Amino acid sequence: MKRSLKVSSAAARRIMSDRRARDLIGFAGALALVTLAQPVLAQSGGTSIETGLSTIKTWMTTIASVVGIIAIMAVGYAKLTGRMDWGKAVTVLVGIGIIFSATTIVGWMGGSSS
Repeated sequence: MKRSLKVSSAAARRIMSDRRARDLIGFAGALALVTLAQPVLAQSGGTSIETGLSTIKTWMTTIASVVGIIAIMAVGYAKLTGRMDWGKAVTVLVGIGIIFSATTIVGWMGGSSS
């Protein structure tokens, strides 16, 4: 026996809109990666460990920037379509703020002024 799968038109539209949203966010993320990619340049002075850690910090900042951009885009899209409440949106934005303030927060804990 042959069974057919019937999907309501509203569900089909929702599936299509979700797929389009994922495609849009994926494209925006790829575009942000290409735009923000920076060549790694050797720094003069300092030990090799300091240079390596500085390079890792630069990479992590670049990655965090891309993730932050994608997160803000996702929050904006979810708010636009009415799928997210203000509490979750603010939580995402506060999390991004903490990520980018990590160097300052660690400096405060360590007693340095950076």
